[in-house]
Amino acid sequence: MSSDRPVRNGSSFSFVFASGDPAALAALREEIGQEASERWQRGGELQRNPRLLTGVKRAVLRRAAAPLLADLAASGMSLPDIREEAHEEREAPSVCGWIQRPGGTGEGICVLLDSPAAEQVAQLAEQFQDWAADRLHDAGRPPEWPACPQHPSPPHRLEPQVRDGRAAWVCQESGQVIWPVGELAMPGSARRRGKRARRPPH
Repeated sequence: MSSDRPVRNGSSFSFVFASGDPAALAALREEIGQEASERWQRGGELQRNPRLLTGVKRAVLRRAAAPLLADLAASGMSLPDIREEAHEEREAPSVCGWIQRPGGTGEGICVLLDSPAAEQVAQLAEQFQDWAADRLHDAGRPPEWPACPQHPSPPHRLEPQVRDGRAAWVCQESGQVIWPVGELAMPGSARRRGKRARRPPH
């Protein structure tokens, strides 16, 4: 492949779109097809000029994020800045936002619009786990979040799943529901100390 043809990765595609070079855009369409080329081009435009979410999409994102923000706070984690703007476009109908850390760097988050509300929470939980893992790693702490209280050594993180119509944190080894998402009670947390603190089931 000649050096002037696009390479199959997002940064190269974004460079092609940013350059606006007709020959490069034509080569891109030839390589990946018209539909994919148009989708990547729209994605490149969104990276430069994010699109504000509509009221309905903002509501979906806020509803899915609320229990996860509560769990981050309960475990003493700093909360991310969630920007209600789309930096990318997916093939499936979805709500895409942006999760930002201090200093302005961040990453995209996304939930599928045609998924039930509990599944949207579980989808977003996996993305919040990656964000939390980066923060914990930067602080020199084990990256597993939330860590399974049943298996502290070696630690492993709980897995978000939908159980009985609710998003829940589940032990990967036993398959047991530890807490519903949004009701995390880590050791030393305000929930564990409070009168209404919940204990993990035995």
